[in-house]
Amino acid sequence: MKNLILLLLVCSTPVWAQIDLLQSTSADTLKPIGSDLIPGYGRYNQVRTRYTYDGIDIRHAKDLGPYIMASGDPMAIREFQSYISSRHTGGWLIAGGIATAIVGGVVMSSNAPGSNGFYTTQYFQCPTGQYCGTPVGGTYPTIQVPDVQRKHAFNTGSALLLSGSLLAGIGWGLCMPGPHIRRSVQYYNRALKQRGISWQMTPYSSLNSSGVGLLGKF
Repeated sequence: MKNLILLLLVCSTPVWAQIDLLQSTSADTLKPIGSDLIPGYGRYNQVRTRYTYDGIDIRHAKDLGPYIMASGDPMAIREFQSYISSRHTGGWLIAGGIATAIVGGVVMSSNAPGSNGFYTTQYFQCPTGQYCGTPVGGTYPTIQVPDVQRKHAFNTGSALLLSGSLLAGIGWGLCMPGPHIRRSVQYYNRALKQRGISWQMTPYSSLNSSGVGLLGKF
């Protein structure tokens, strides 16, 4: 059983807990990131956010990383890193949850109740009235007794299956783009609007008055 758990963890974690590598891009070529609300039609009506860059749909929110990092805006970068951290945590929870659920299913299947729906096991009844093993040199009547150990093992497997499913569900939720990625895009777009604009106080004078004015350079 220990080898099975170790094998499941080793095989599943590289799939669900991948490290997101962010590549840098030039800050001079940055463009605004667009977002649209896309309705989904299924059993439940859902709305998801679709992000676009330079007119091209972004398939995964993590692919916005190169643009967010290149903007240099500390708020946008901080929110995006929070999203990546949440995504990594979700990946590990999914991997651990799937492994736990599989182990629980194996334990349940190997300790399932009998065809009559009860947990019983068969023992030989010795002449002394006690339970004994396989008789030697004779045959003893058999008796069905409750198998408490197998019942406890089945309940343990059920708990592992349920807890593993819950962990995987929580991890899946953490991997979904949420408020962090939305705020990151908002800070990014605001930083682009402010780029190239500088404000300074300059003295001015005219025939009627003189003083200090606010000058904006674009």
